Amino acid sequence: MRRNYKKILLTGIFILQFIIVKAQAQQMLKGVIFEEGTKSRLGNVPVYNKRTGYTNTSNNFGLFDILAQEGDTIQISMDGYINKELLVSNLNDLIIYLRVASNQLKEVKITSQSLLQNLKENRAAFRDKGIFYGGKPSAGLLSPLGGSPLTFLYESFSQDGKRARRLDKFIARESDYTEVASRFNKEKIKMLVPVKEEDMEEFKAAYWPKNEEIRKWSDYDLHNYIRKSFEEFKKTKGNM
Repeated sequence: MRRNYKKILLTGIFILQFIIVKAQAQQMLKGVIFEEGTKSRLGNVPVYNKRTGYTNTSNNFGLFDILAQEGDTIQISMDGYINKELLVSNLNDLIIYLRVASNQLKEVKITSQSLLQNLKENRAAFRDKGIFYGGKPSAGLLSPLGGSPLTFLYESFSQDGKRARRLDKFIARESDYTEVASRFNKEKIKMLVPVKEEDMEEFKAAYWPKNEEIRKWSDYDLHNYIRKSFEEFKKTKGNM
């Protein structure tokens, strides 16, 4: 009886360790999906892990996450676009570009406003809800002399105030992305270094500069950065 109990206990420990190792191997892989050659983000795109059989979809801003581990194959497919498969070599965030299929018609919603402009208009709409400080009112509003304590409390603790703060954070991230993408993009990279088409997304994701750097760099600095980064990239790819 004691021997059987010990055997059951050891089996349970082994199974538990296996589950823990399995869970640690898998992590949340995150990324963003664009239409190739544009700044348009693609929403509702299925992202499929061929090993696990699990599918998730990108949100309205092209962002997605999916459980994965190194060695998995991720498939991205959407009507009107050429399917893409990516081998997960690491769990860094992905930047994915889907190419429009030349033999398929794709509805194009014509708009003169960028995503960033739309976001800023949404922020302005909060004024109609009584949010005048983006959900971050000054402490000076608490003063009984010329202040507005009710406005301070409403913006600080209401759901609309919280939504306004979240929107401002997203606008800041989108502004940072747009600032970098206006200079560090596929066209500029291809003009300077011979990155293969199938390696372009990996190269951009690995060497995407910070917006603080882009602001300081002249064109000469940026060109040097791209060339040096490409030399490093070639080494990681076995001299390509």
